[in-house]
Amino acid sequence: MTLEEFVDRVLRPCGNKCVDEIVYRYLLALGDQLGGKMRNIIGKIAVEKLSRKIIAQLRVYGFPFEIHRGEGKWMNGQNCSPNDESTAKAIRWKNGNYPRMLIHNTNIPGVSKNVDFVVFNQFAEAIDKKHLEPILKDYKNYIVMGELKGGIDPAGADEHWKTARAALDRIRSSFKKVYIAFIGGAIEKAMAEEIYSQFQTGMLDYAANLTNDNQLSSFCDWLVNQ
Repeated sequence: MTLEEFVDRVLRPCGNKCVDEIVYRYLLALGDQLGGKMRNIIGKIAVEKLSRKIIAQLRVYGFPFEIHRGEGKWMNGQNCSPNDESTAKAIRWKNGNYPRMLIHNTNIPGVSKNVDFVVFNQFAEAIDKKHLEPILKDYKNYIVMGELKGGIDPAGADEHWKTARAALDRIRSSFKKVYIAFIGGAIEKAMAEEIYSQFQTGMLDYAANLTNDNQLSSFCDWLVNQ
């Protein structure tokens, strides 16, 4: 069927409801592809928000820092634009004489899956496989590992937590000396109670609500000072 035939046979008979017809046919044809695209967008927004808060905290302390966008060279944090900050794949800074490097969405040996954010006590010249591999292989280089779930729909909060909890369990089974954190956009009561219980028992070292500026700022303050 040509586009013209589709308009004549399907859309014209719908009258002013033709837009709904297009939308519903699109959803039926693509299934969860649209949902997957939205989850990717939500994930990117969460990473951007976390990165901006970390950068803001680094500026508060006056720590020298650089960002990396996944290609090219490290960029001086004092000269980077808001767009550079929002697309940062990695941030590195110095707390006194101590180097720190945060990388988003990194595949970690031992965990065998991506970890949402990791802080290392080493700098890498670049964040490609060649330069990261020596750092990733040595477990002494890891300081903080955590899961970031940006979805804010309360109905999906428990599912996000189950996914994050499984990922954090994999980290615990492989890393004995590392800080573990969870940042979530939607935290419901039962979920909050479990998170608090893990915090009390030492299974979690930090947890924060992504949508609560005070909690997120507090987490970033803790993070940059590790």
